Amino acid sequence: MDNNGSTDILSPPAAKKVKTQPPDDSLDIKAVLSDEYKKDITLIQVHSSQVETKQQLQAVIQELAQKLPHFQHLKRVHDRSVLICPTADIKDTLEQHLKLHKISDNVLEALCRNVHVVQVPASCARLRVQYEQMIKYWPCKFHPDKYAESLHNGSNFTASQRAFHKRMAQLLRSLSLDVNGGQPVGICVDPRNPSIVAIAAGGSSGSSHQHCAMWLVDHVARSQRGGAWQTQLQFVEDEPSTTSTLRGLPRLYYDYLQQQEACQDLQFGAELPRRGEQPSAVDQQADNLSKYGPYLCTGYDVYLLREPCLMCAMALVHSRVKRIFFLEQSDDGALATSFQLHSVKELNHHYEVFQFTT
Repeated sequence: MDNNGSTDILSPPAAKKVKTQPPDDSLDIKAVLSDEYKKDITLIQVHSSQVETKQQLQAVIQELAQKLPHFQHLKRVHDRSVLICPTADIKDTLEQHLKLHKISDNVLEALCRNVHVVQVPASCARLRVQYEQMIKYWPCKFHPDKYAESLHNGSNFTASQRAFHKRMAQLLRSLSLDVNGGQPVGICVDPRNPSIVAIAAGGSSGSSHQHCAMWLVDHVARSQRGGAWQTQLQFVEDEPSTTSTLRGLPRLYYDYLQQQEACQDLQFGAELPRRGEQPSAVDQQADNLSKYGPYLCTGYDVYLLREPCLMCAMALVHSRVKRIFFLEQSDDGALATSFQLHSVKELNHHYEVFQFTT
């Protein structure tokens, strides 16, 4: 690849017939979850009071909920012990702290008896495994997220989906080694079929901003009659009156895959852009790709040989990618190695990230 990112110096490899290969069983697929799903629970010290009667308990709970509304992730009462406030909030004495928050005299008197300090979880549980650790310290509120649990335990994919993802990982390796001299390769897939929408490559001496993922986004744009970057690559031409487009596929890679016996069952092409119309048969609960057709990378899956840098990861955010799968971590990787861009809550789009592991 030259400094402009083009791969015109490469020629298609000689036809090489290979037997159909099953997915690589040595590979696993692990969801890259944000730290809040992985970190061990942290504890804080809290002032607590043992309330003597049920009548006092009712008044105490009601007033604390209004004037010291802490611990939304915990049950406020356990065996008549009431959580009052974090110990770190108390500047002088507990009594002065309660008076500062205008706690009534009868509740203040009840809370200032039988005071002790306990350790409780500092934040809510995201997964059941965290919840089970937390309840050893104090009863907690927990609302299971079935999908988050499936990402954590690896049950979010069906067997056929898992086999397809692993197959794409194998293709990344083959395309990199056989066609691109070991340099990064990316594949974009419409998961509805599934069908390969675009393929792109990067090089070790390319422009500082023309990385593999950036080229892939541009090749997807070509499938939507766009594309901004100049390249000497030849792309597959569409047949007249076609119902899908192959314009995002450089002929170099397309011809290579067409020559492989193991790839004969793969589907290629992207849905053509729609002109504002919405098929009446589409379920209104469907995603935007099914509702409105291709727009940037909305609803698409991206497979990358190497973990993208921050610039590329952000470009994939702006492109509205659905999921990213990558094989190799990078020193400047922005999804698992040095940063987790997809876990930044302030972003207006979030994709899921998965890593192939051995």
